[in-house]
Amino acid sequence: MAQDIETTIDSTVVQDNDDLLRHAGFRLLVLSGELRGREFDVTQDLIRLGKSRQCNVILTDESVSRVHAEVRHEGDAYRVIDQGSTNGTFIGGARITDGFLRPGDVLALGRVQLRFMPRDSRVELLPSTSENFGPVRGKSLAMRKVFGVLERVAGADVTILLEGETGTGKDLLARAIHEVSPRKEHPFVVVDCGASTPSQLEAELFGVETGPFSGQPPRLGAFEQANGGTVFLDDVAEIPLDLQPKILRALENRRIRRVGGSDEIEVEVRVVAATQRGLQEQVDASEFRDDLFFMLAVVSCTIPPLRERREDIPMLIEAFSRRLPPGMWRAPDPEAMARLVGYDWPGNVRELRNVVERSAYLSPNGVIDLITPGSRSASHEAPVAFDPTLTFREQKERAIELFEEAYLAWLLQRAEGNISRAAREADMDRKYLHKLLRRYGIDAKQYSPHANRGNNS
Repeated sequence: MAQDIETTIDSTVVQDNDDLLRHAGFRLLVLSGELRGREFDVTQDLIRLGKSRQCNVILTDESVSRVHAEVRHEGDAYRVIDQGSTNGTFIGGARITDGFLRPGDVLALGRVQLRFMPRDSRVELLPSTSENFGPVRGKSLAMRKVFGVLERVAGADVTILLEGETGTGKDLLARAIHEVSPRKEHPFVVVDCGASTPSQLEAELFGVETGPFSGQPPRLGAFEQANGGTVFLDDVAEIPLDLQPKILRALENRRIRRVGGSDEIEVEVRVVAATQRGLQEQVDASEFRDDLFFMLAVVSCTIPPLRERREDIPMLIEAFSRRLPPGMWRAPDPEAMARLVGYDWPGNVRELRNVVERSAYLSPNGVIDLITPGSRSASHEAPVAFDPTLTFREQKERAIELFEEAYLAWLLQRAEGNISRAAREADMDRKYLHKLLRRYGIDAKQYSPHANRGNNS
């Protein structure tokens, strides 16, 4: 019965189809405020939204003006026009006075958020009203959508796949899922699928049967250790292809066979898996079995990178700072906070936590900022040259570009042109590393030890 639950983080499949909107009208789903969960079906060519009883869609929140905005059907499009509201009208987080809505857009009137979608689209799971799931925090809509899905399925005995870049908190979410499930009194066992050879990984998962005359007890694997609890398969995309059928059989039959053994052992576990690589892409490239993918992705949830939820950065800085000894840190000033919020954070939340802790120890006054080890001594040896024709933002962007280009060259030289190795050493998502290399026109192959072999022969 549990395996019948199938959803994704975007559980509403919003059809980007203007014909559907034109003929069937549209629906506004309230995502926040007192009317959270309320739906308004709209078929008219012109509607007004606001607090007034004269409006077609009445929103009672105090942040909404009497006649806040109107939505007009114009040809194949829907146009939203702000009516001089006090607290503004927003589409996708951007304030507008006149703009166009597409299916799936989030329309915000003051503090009230509404999802714009075709009337016959499937009902979506609402974002959570909470700003945390276990130790993972976030008030952005992107994270509250994640929390909303996990709140719905954590108590059900379904397999969950967490996808997202390194440092986004997948391991913390996996443990939090276990802690709110009926299995919380039983073990939570972590297996790092990318840190072992195939034979070591098989033994770690299924255990090893010792000989009858060895006098040693069998070595239990993760499935037996976690019996009754949860097995967390971290970096699941790295499981070798020849081991994947054994894992599939274990999940399907709830039975395992130790390495070197012949007896099947019944196990009763829940599996939560995580990957920083797109598992569907691995399936399409024949690098991962599709049947195992479907078994793992009964519920699939993508954790957004920090650069896509920048509004969470101040609250995360506050949370990390509070863990430091009293008096060791000072909150960022407005300029420092602007730098922190504007930075792309390739290492995501983990990198932000490290910056907060590093600032407390290395900053001369304990102010949280993007300081790097050795930056103070380096500044005495080689003062930074500034261009008086550039603004502060332009100067900062140039400095970041110079740093990134130099760092990428140094990183690839250390990794001998191996992008996977470079990404691991930098604790950076491979896709993001590829993006940076394309931005600066850097060819990783030139750093390979074999790159110049032909020229030296």
